[in-house]
Amino acid sequence: MSAEYKFRQPVYVAEVNLSALLDAGESPARYSPLPRYPSVARDASLVVDRRATFAEIRREALGMNLENVKGVELVYVYEGERVPEGKRSVTLRVEYRSDERTLRDEEVDATHRRIVEALENKFGAQLM
Repeated sequence: MSAEYKFRQPVYVAEVNLSALLDAGESPARYSPLPRYPSVARDASLVVDRRATFAEIRREALGMNLENVKGVELVYVYEGERVPEGKRSVTLRVEYRSDERTLRDEEVDATHRRIVEALENKFGAQLM
């Protein structure tokens, strides 16, 4: 049909069942206030075995249940020159924040070191 009208881009059609949406009921709105104190992010570039997934690495870091660790994100993955065969370089960003105060660099650095050491022990990772 779109060929008849000579559209230059693909045409998409969707059907929405509004009855199903209305029958689904309302969900309570979730609200959490913005953090009062700033977060601090630290990156870590690790060389790990290719079989180690980001989900496993993230689960290990968050599973330590360290105070003030709010999240772990994948920043970059590199495979190629200067990375040994069967390995990859993974850059992680760890977010730290306290709900009671601004964190000091020394505190963040110590916690970050603990996470990196745990990943080194669990996955045989090497800090780049």
